[in-house]
Amino acid sequence: MSKQDIVHSEPFILASGSKIRKKILSDHRINFVVQKSEVDEEELKKNILNLPFEERVIKLASAKAKEISEINLERYVVGADQMCVSNGRVFNKPGNLENAINNLKLLAGNTHCQYSGISIFLNGKSLWTFCDTATLTMKELSDEQIMSYVLEDEPYECCGSYKYESLGATLFSKVKGSEYTVQGLAFVPLINAFKELGISL
Repeated sequence: MSKQDIVHSEPFILASGSKIRKKILSDHRINFVVQKSEVDEEELKKNILNLPFEERVIKLASAKAKEISEINLERYVVGADQMCVSNGRVFNKPGNLENAINNLKLLAGNTHCQYSGISIFLNGKSLWTFCDTATLTMKELSDEQIMSYVLEDEPYECCGSYKYESLGATLFSKVKGSEYTVQGLAFVPLINAFKELGISL
């Protein structure tokens, strides 16, 4: 498909219910709509455990985009996924206070990576996929500091158990990579991909 073949007359679909992804796009006045994918992520994760982390997040992002793309023909669909990894261990969304505290105790004083996978689909077919990585070193934190942070920020639905866009940024001594990637959306690569594909936002 050439750039000349592509006509973008409607907002693209974001196949994600993530509040922070929606906020990033909205803050940049990007025209989009949301249709959350119902892909069974946990089942898919079991089938891709042998893949490198970069490939896993792309597979997950693509599965979400493909599902929504197949029921929204002629619409561009963006899928995204994020994975927090430290020493080979994946840190999922904590879901509750106890898990968030335990995760931060393990991450404190150590370096971890946030992998952000992203894809663009049209008519059920992949046009572009990408993975961006950010590397973060968390400060040494006392149990009291961790408890105080979690109670204040409530990062229960955040990959890695912190809201980087909020108070979570203060937990780190060093960050290498895009803040958007840390938050779960490889925003700059996505915008560049749209331009390369000739898609008008």
